[in-house]
Amino acid sequence: MSCPLRYATKRQLEPNISSYPVAREVIAQAVANTWDRALRVSAGEMTLEELEKANLDLVIWLQETFTGANPHFSCESEFNGRRLAELMRDNMRSEIEASNPAVDFDDDESVMFSVFAYFVSEIFVVLKDAQAATRGLKGNPQVEGFIDFWSLRLTGAPSASDFKKE
Repeated sequence: MSCPLRYATKRQLEPNISSYPVAREVIAQAVANTWDRALRVSAGEMTLEELEKANLDLVIWLQETFTGANPHFSCESEFNGRRLAELMRDNMRSEIEASNPAVDFDDDESVMFSVFAYFVSEIFVVLKDAQAATRGLKGNPQVEGFIDFWSLRLTGAPSASDFKKE
């Protein structure tokens, strides 16, 4: 991941999580790491409890990263710090409610935790549906589509599901 350069000081900046290429790389790595953990569980190298802990750690890491709390990434404070939670609340309410009926929609942290918990659970769904065990991740159109969709969603770019028929 290349880091932008602040020309006035010649200091390198952290990659900006609100830029599509950076977000896409993070999402793609989350999918690849989740796939690797699933393979480790099926090979007996990792327990289900370890997998659950790793999934929770990923949810928390993604939440911190995309809300601007991860010091290894820069962000757009207005978007990542406030607007992203509003956007997720507006565009994902039904998915969030279905996966976590106890979510407090008035609490941005609760909303974002629920968004990333839903995202991590959806990784397993897409890996199964995309037949990742036989087709792999690279060049798999369903996996690539999932990565693109979430990268667009998490950077505030409109995706097809944002255009609801009235």
